[in-house]
Amino acid sequence: MQEHTKFKIMIIKPLPEESKILNALLEKADLKRSVFHYTIDAFQLIKKEVREVTEWIKLQIEKKGKQIDVHYKENGEFELEIKFAGDTLFFIMHTNVFTFSPEHFIFKTNYVKEDPTRAFCGTILIYNFLSDSIKFNRMNDVGYLLGRIFINKEGHYFMQGKRQYSFLHRDFSSLIFNEEAVRDIVEIAITQAVDFDLFVPPIENIQEISLIDKINSVGSQAIRTGKRLGFDLDLHEKDSDLSMLLE
Repeated sequence: MQEHTKFKIMIIKPLPEESKILNALLEKADLKRSVFHYTIDAFQLIKKEVREVTEWIKLQIEKKGKQIDVHYKENGEFELEIKFAGDTLFFIMHTNVFTFSPEHFIFKTNYVKEDPTRAFCGTILIYNFLSDSIKFNRMNDVGYLLGRIFINKEGHYFMQGKRQYSFLHRDFSSLIFNEEAVRDIVEIAITQAVDFDLFVPPIENIQEISLIDKINSVGSQAIRTGKRLGFDLDLHEKDSDLSMLLE
């Protein structure tokens, strides 16, 4: 008995070689690949610089006969940390490529107006945590974003953050990510982390603690701890524009 089906077999004709869909896919893929590789190279440069700065700090401490814990560590391909006394900095590379909302300040520059694909960037984030948060595995503790580095397909970059990062490393059209830039970025991050101390939390923030938090923690680990860095990243700041569009 012959079987019947209600679905008709359709032969799909291939798209022409000059298809707009195909061209768009290839162009966007090439763009993202280029940005990603530039970001990888930039992150390798950061690793090299942070290693060298770490060794220099260790040497200076030894010369002065002091005992301060300083170390460099890589946590996989896309993360590194540098610990110095009570602070730990994390440099984290995001593996995706981003662009920005149309209102962002970079779209007002001639550099991006000439070629809008220059607005697509890789991202490297710098976070500051308390070293004890990592040492004692205090999962409730918080870290703070010091700044973000954005790098495009041509190796141009700019930074977003507060204090020095709010006015340095901002000229996207002229800044090239090189050893000199990395040294300054790393030194600023370390200085900011050292300069801002741990504040006692307001008493109203620690008046209550759940029993489960106490049972699952040991001593002070039940209390959420984090540095107050003396500034807040303005999430609504127009020329910073943290609300990027994932592409």
